[in-house]
Amino acid sequence: MAILTKGNTYSSGQSVTAANLNALVDSATFKTGNGEAVDGTTLQVHGSGYLMVKDGGISAAKFASGAIDSAIGTGGISDTELATNSVTTIKIADNAITSAKISDTDTQFLVDDTSTQKKVVINEAGADVDFRVEGDTDTNLLVCDATNDAVGIGTAPGGTFKLNVDAGSKTEGFQVTGSVGSGGKTVNSFLVNTHTSGTGTILRFQSALSGSIAKIFHLDLQSDDNRMSLGFFDGDQIGLLIENSNGGSGSETGAIFPITDNKTTLGKAANRWSVVHAGSATINTSDRNLKEDIQELSDAELRVAQACKGLVKRFKFKGGTRKHIGVIAQDVRDAFTAESLDAHEYGLFCSDTWTDEDTGEEVTQLGIRYEELLAFIITAL
Repeated sequence: MAILTKGNTYSSGQSVTAANLNALVDSATFKTGNGEAVDGTTLQVHGSGYLMVKDGGISAAKFASGAIDSAIGTGGISDTELATNSVTTIKIADNAITSAKISDTDTQFLVDDTSTQKKVVINEAGADVDFRVEGDTDTNLLVCDATNDAVGIGTAPGGTFKLNVDAGSKTEGFQVTGSVGSGGKTVNSFLVNTHTSGTGTILRFQSALSGSIAKIFHLDLQSDDNRMSLGFFDGDQIGLLIENSNGGSGSETGAIFPITDNKTTLGKAANRWSVVHAGSATINTSDRNLKEDIQELSDAELRVAQACKGLVKRFKFKGGTRKHIGVIAQDVRDAFTAESLDAHEYGLFCSDTWTDEDTGEEVTQLGIRYEELLAFIITAL
């Protein structure tokens, strides 16, 4: 079987010359094809005419056991023996590269699984090298800006904030949650979203115990109002709501009110407001349907009312400069005592006791509900 394609073919009677003999040899090529000298599967002819092994032409079955390991020693193939990009991902078997094969001293990408605290560190040397992760459509899904020592999510962080988040097309921009127990009940969460119209929570800080919300602060956009709440939502649900109706230009109304009716005081005996400014007087509930044990004043009570009328004094508060008109709570208490009545049983007289946080001493302070006192004194006129 011929293995060459002749470079020159002689015909019967043709003279043999040096030229055609040279052409016969110099122009000859290897036959290529199935069953030929070059099958095109294991061998191929180089463009320069010589034979070469085709990619994948030598199978594992052609190597004796241990032939390669014994021929190539440790460090036998270095980067100088491999051309740039000569090893592609398809040439690397799955799971072939382990953490042990990744440098644990590299200053830009370090993998350390030998120490007790296993870690992956990017930019160990603290160089001005940024780190960026792309998403499917977001080129700045995560950006670590080394120059500004800042982090961006959905955006380059810039130099103003340590963390800059751009939600893009997402309606919920930022959320942090934790869970515990069965059912994944929320323990702590922090939510910020990008609502500028429509409905939904804009900002919420939340903490929960055993699945029920214990503390919450959130700002909502609802269809007919803007609402902000701050409170404890376990048990009696104690807290405040701040609400602003957006009914249109000139028609907005607002309110600050407790979450649960008649459960929350404004200030405490030891934590008082200094001044309350109001456009009108307070409104006290006086509905008959909410009252019981309604009686006329007794003679003793009328005598106390008469006495209280004479207890009005002018005075200054300690440290103050203005003159005030009113009564002394101790005098009112004594007026009740003089008629064998206990002032503590009457709503117009107030007595509060607490422990001073600075000194640890017990403090008692007396007060008067003037709207009730004035109604009481009127009966003596």
